Amino acid sequence: MSDQWYKIDNTGKIFHALSNAENSFVFRVSMILTERIDQKLLQQALDRIVHRFPTLTVSLKKGLFWDYLEKNDQRLVVQEEKTYPCAPIDPKTSSGYLIRVIYYNNRISFEVFHSLTDGSGAMEFLKTLAYQYLLLKGKNITHDGMILLPWDPSDTEEIEDSFLKYAYKNDGKSIRMKESAAYQITGTPLETAGINIIHGIVDGNALNRHAKSSGKTLTAYLTALLIKVISTEHSGRDPIAIALPVNLRRQFPSKTMRNFFAVANVGVKVEDETTFEGILDEVAEKLVSRTAKESLQKGINHHFQLQRRMMTRVIPIFLKYPAMRYGFNHIGERTKSMTLSNMGNVKLPKSMEEHVERMDIALYPTSRSPISCAAGTINGRMTITFTLSISETGIVREFFKELKRLTGLEIEVNSNEWGNSNESL
Repeated sequence: MSDQWYKIDNTGKIFHALSNAENSFVFRVSMILTERIDQKLLQQALDRIVHRFPTLTVSLKKGLFWDYLEKNDQRLVVQEEKTYPCAPIDPKTSSGYLIRVIYYNNRISFEVFHSLTDGSGAMEFLKTLAYQYLLLKGKNITHDGMILLPWDPSDTEEIEDSFLKYAYKNDGKSIRMKESAAYQITGTPLETAGINIIHGIVDGNALNRHAKSSGKTLTAYLTALLIKVISTEHSGRDPIAIALPVNLRRQFPSKTMRNFFAVANVGVKVEDETTFEGILDEVAEKLVSRTAKESLQKGINHHFQLQRRMMTRVIPIFLKYPAMRYGFNHIGERTKSMTLSNMGNVKLPKSMEEHVERMDIALYPTSRSPISCAAGTINGRMTITFTLSISETGIVREFFKELKRLTGLEIEVNSNEWGNSNESL
């Protein structure tokens, strides 16, 4: 960080260019505690930690060729939740911030514009906030080296752009496999603008054991099940493709709090005779291939080279952003049917676990991809969350119905019932 400002990272530039009223690119990570939230103590906890996350506590500044981020000294104020999840963040009404901290009953939520960070960075912020809040509540907890502490200085690696660090700048083999068009889910827009959110809560350990009993990962299992369910309403020739965000930190060591992920599109063309087992085998094979280090490296190189091209660097923003939006809507969005993000098992200090019931993650849907799905596990409880900008809930209902049938596990389903949903769960 230099003079308290820095460039938007490679991936963040895309989200910044594409955001509008229909595509908020705001996602949420939440922790549901065992006790009702005290707003005053939560504000005190937030005041303690904001300086610890310099890449998140920023405001957007306009530039000629690229916008940039600058340190924000305004107070970030905790809000009681009164609207739908992942609503657009208007800097004019948020003291310039691109993040928000909200609470409702027992839940603490951190919502962030995807231009600033990914799920891993957001979860580190939420863990630190929840830890400080529980300390202020007088809970006997210890960090055990698993929490970023507000009195420790930020590591320089936390603010680096890891895409630049790991890109092979002169690699001529960075051309990636061309993506084919995928089946697009459509539906009736909600009468009230916003997002219908549906949670399914299940025993995460038992579900993981079930997936592994078939020799596959839990992510592959959930992806295959989504494809199978979507196929019941799809009669076209296009494959059903699930976009899977991949945390690059697992293959490329990094402490960055900024975006550092790739997206692996896994598509299957489902025929009448295709079985769930057949879909699962194909998904697992493609997932292994597309998350291999060599494949991910090519993706890093590809994005870096696009950014470095002289024409991309010198075109003014007022010409550059419309071109990027066109590419996203007419090329990028056409290659997926839905996004599924599985954050996996989020670990907490042992002393903190008893104060946390579960977690959930909410992804923004987009105008061309009106249903998204995210999953996360904490304390053995997994929450699978669907976000919808359409009234039809058939895919979600069938997903949980099939998951229960295949695994025999009980699933607790609840919803915010936002909008005019014509179909009950």
